[in-house]
Amino acid sequence: MSVDDTRLGEDEYKFASNVRNRFGTLEGIKNVNDVSSAALSGSEFTSNPPIQKIYSIGEFVFIFFDGGCKYRKPSNPDSSWAALYDGGTMSRSAEIFVQAVPASTQNFLRKETQVAGASLELDTDTAVQRTVAAIIVQDGINQPRVVEIAGGAATHRAAKTYAEWIDGTYTSREYIPIGKQMAFFNNKLFVVSIDGTEIYHSVSGRPMDFVVPITTAGNKINADETIGGAPATAYTVGYNVITALSVLNNESLFVSTLGGSYAVMLDYTMTVFAEPMFKKQYLFTANSINQHSFVDLLGDFAFIDPEGLRSFNAVMQSKNEGRNSVFSLKVARLFKGVVQDTRKCAAIVYDDYALFACNTIFGHGILVFDTLTKQFVSFDQLTDDSNANIGPIIDFAKVETNNKRELFAITHGTTTSPSAATYKCVKLFEGSNYATAYVETRAFCTNDTRVEQKPQELRLLFSKLQSASSVTATQRVNDETTPDTSAGSQSKTLAAQSTPITFPVTYAAVWSGPKQIQNLLYNFQGGQQGWKVSYALKWTNGINLSNIQLQTQNITPMNPMLSQAYVS
Repeated sequence: MSVDDTRLGEDEYKFASNVRNRFGTLEGIKNVNDVSSAALSGSEFTSNPPIQKIYSIGEFVFIFFDGGCKYRKPSNPDSSWAALYDGGTMSRSAEIFVQAVPASTQNFLRKETQVAGASLELDTDTAVQRTVAAIIVQDGINQPRVVEIAGGAATHRAAKTYAEWIDGTYTSREYIPIGKQMAFFNNKLFVVSIDGTEIYHSVSGRPMDFVVPITTAGNKINADETIGGAPATAYTVGYNVITALSVLNNESLFVSTLGGSYAVMLDYTMTVFAEPMFKKQYLFTANSINQHSFVDLLGDFAFIDPEGLRSFNAVMQSKNEGRNSVFSLKVARLFKGVVQDTRKCAAIVYDDYALFACNTIFGHGILVFDTLTKQFVSFDQLTDDSNANIGPIIDFAKVETNNKRELFAITHGTTTSPSAATYKCVKLFEGSNYATAYVETRAFCTNDTRVEQKPQELRLLFSKLQSASSVTATQRVNDETTPDTSAGSQSKTLAAQSTPITFPVTYAAVWSGPKQIQNLLYNFQGGQQGWKVSYALKWTNGINLSNIQLQTQNITPMNPMLSQAYVS
C-alpha cells in the first residue's frame, strides 16, 4: 500500500483480508470459536464481566476477569473451566499484569559486611526460605497474588508483604511489592511501581524477595518499606510513565515510556548490597503502547506504537549501528489519521506469523506479518460461526505443546447499551466454518500512458475445492467500480465435491477426487475502458486462489476518453 497499485509485482496484491499466502496460493482461514459461555460463567462472577487479561503457561490457560480468575486444566475440553478465585478478589476493572517466575536459586542468608558498603557475604550455614516456581499477578492496587501449579491443578494465595518478611525467621523471607508491569531478567524479577515511574528489582536468584538492603546480621535496615523495601533501591529512566517492560536479546531490558524507549543494562562493576546498579541507553522517541504489544521477530523486535508499527534490532542498536524503522511502511495507509487505543491493542507470534491487533481506517482487526517471508499478508477481520464480529482484541495467549497448538484472544466488543459492553473469549482459527476471504488485485496496465484497456474476460483458478463456495469478482477501471448495470460485479457458485476417501485413513493418503481444481470465467466486455484495470475478489469456504488471468483489448485513442469528457 506504499506505492501506486500499478507498480506492484506479479506476485503482489494491493490489500487482502482473511487469507494467507505462504505456499504460493491465497488460502482462506477459519472463523473463531467463541468459548465465552463456559469460560466466563459462574455464580462467583457478575454477568457480562469485564475481561482484564488472558495468560498461558504450558497447557494451562488463565482468564482474569471481574477481579477473579478461571483456568482450563491440561487436556480438558473448552467447556471445562475451573474457578481459581472469585470475582472481586482483585480490582474488578484495573488492568492485570502477569509474570511467571522460577523457583529461587539462592537460598542462603545474605549478610552485609560493611554498614555503609557494597560488600556482601552468604552464610552457607544458615538456609532461608526457598520460594517455588509461581505466577505473579498484579493489578497496581491490591497485594499481588501468587498462583502455584501442582498435580494438574492451580492454587492461589496473597503474596507476602514487607511487614511479613521477618527478621531472624528465615522461613519468612518472601516479599513482593504492589506494582504493574513485570519482567524476569538475569535471574531477577523487575516490577514497575504503582505510579509507573520506578522499577523495583528483586534479590538475584530470589524473584519473590525484594528486600535488597540488609544489615550485617541479615535483617532489614528499617521497618519502613520506603527505606528498607523495594523503593529503597528502585531505578528510574525518567519522569514519564512506563508503558512496557520486556527482555531484549542483547542482555538488556527494554523499558518503554510515554517519552521514548530505553535499553537498561545491569552494571555488576558497581553494586549496592551486592546487587547491580543500572545504566541506560536511549533508543528512540517511539514507545510500545502497552505491555502486550511487543514481540520478537526472529532476532528483531516489533511493537505497536500510538501511530502504527515500529521495529528495531537490539544488537545493532546497542552498537549505534541501527535505528528504529517504520515497520509498517508498506501498510502505512491503514494508520492514516488513526491513533491507537491503549486497551485495544495486542501482539503475538503464532505459527511463524506476527499478529498485531490494532485499529485502522477499516476498523479494528489483526494485521498479519509472515516472519518467514518478511511480508505483510493480510488484515483479518474475524467473525464467529454465526457471522458475529468478535470485536477489538485486547490480549492474546497461546498454547504450544508437543501435541497441541491453540491461540486464544480476549475481545472488547461493540457497546450494546450505554452501561454495558460485550466481552468475549475466543479461540482463533478454530471455527467450524471459514471466514470470507477478500483480496484487491494489483492494477493491470501497460504503463504506457497512450494505451487504454478494454476488459474482455477474467479467469480465476481455484484449487483444493472440497466444499461449495461462492466467488464474487468486482471490476474497477481507473479506481472506479464498474456499475452493476454493466455487470461490474458478478458471482459464481462452485458446487461441493464428494470426498473419495473413506475415513479413517492411513497416512499418507492422497486426495484424488474430481474437480478439486476449477477454472471460473467472468465476462466483463460490457464494462468501461481505462488506463488501468483491477478486481476485488471475494470467496467463501477456504478454497485456494492459485492463478488470475486477465484478457483485455488495447485501445490507443488520439485523446483518452476521460480527457474528452472532463478536460477543457
